[in-house]
Amino acid sequence: MQTIAQQQRNLLVGAGRALNTTLDFVFYDVSALTADEKAGLSASANPEGSILIVPPQADNREITKLTSLEFISAQRETDANAIDTIVVAGVGSSALGTAALARNVADSINRPVAGVVSGFGLADVLSEALGGWFVLGFKNSIRDGFAKMFDALEMKDHVWDDDSYRSLVKDKNIDDFVMDRFVFGSPDSLALLLTLYHLRTKIKLLVGHSKGNYVIENALEGLASLCTLKKQDIPRDLQVVTLGAVVRFPEQFSEVTQFIGGVDWFGMMNSRRELERQKISGSWHSLNTRLLGHLSVEEALRLAGVQ
Repeated sequence: MQTIAQQQRNLLVGAGRALNTTLDFVFYDVSALTADEKAGLSASANPEGSILIVPPQADNREITKLTSLEFISAQRETDANAIDTIVVAGVGSSALGTAALARNVADSINRPVAGVVSGFGLADVLSEALGGWFVLGFKNSIRDGFAKMFDALEMKDHVWDDDSYRSLVKDKNIDDFVMDRFVFGSPDSLALLLTLYHLRTKIKLLVGHSKGNYVIENALEGLASLCTLKKQDIPRDLQVVTLGAVVRFPEQFSEVTQFIGGVDWFGMMNSRRELERQKISGSWHSLNTRLLGHLSVEEALRLAGVQ
């Protein structure tokens, strides 16, 4: 039996998720998904940090939903069907937007792509209400403080499941990991961090959009620290392509190409002004191919030399 506080918290998070799904139809190429795929993903309660494996549209294979630990385990056991590309969506951050971005990338490189589902937890709702939308980019202490408080009170901040976030937190590799440059309490960043750490010789490309770029940056900060702590090689050949927000990445990762629309005021507002970027003339923040002035994922990957 849920308490009144739990019911109110779930309503708040549920409202955030509903808003995210609506935003996905504006900012992502949801038309690249079939009607059945959209129906399944819209109704999905995939927790933040879970993984979707999305094949190219021409493959006619189903989208696979896994916990991050299941994905890591499966990829360790296979070479024939290994996934070398991971995407992280941003603005909407529901499973629908994640799958749409992954489909665009999969169609461009003609192979399956994994997408890390970005979520919308209670700490996100509260910190965003206080003006901290790009909390990861600014290492926002408000977001960090909320997350730590909810953990201490054993509150389900992110509507995570026991096979996802809590299992990741207990991973033996981070028992003694001092997260001095990794923002606490983000299951999507934590899932990406540990996926990159365990599969670091297999993952070759990361593609992010908007807030997803900051999720990637946060994970790479953690990866550099964790590899140093564990005396493991840092995967310096990892290629990163960002769309819609220009982010400062750790110096250990130099294969970074960043794109932003020439009229993307929202992305520019949340970008680091002094960093190199490629402007796509006439484009704004949306990746939705049905909208005029969208930023083309296919064009960006081609310009970045992705194959």
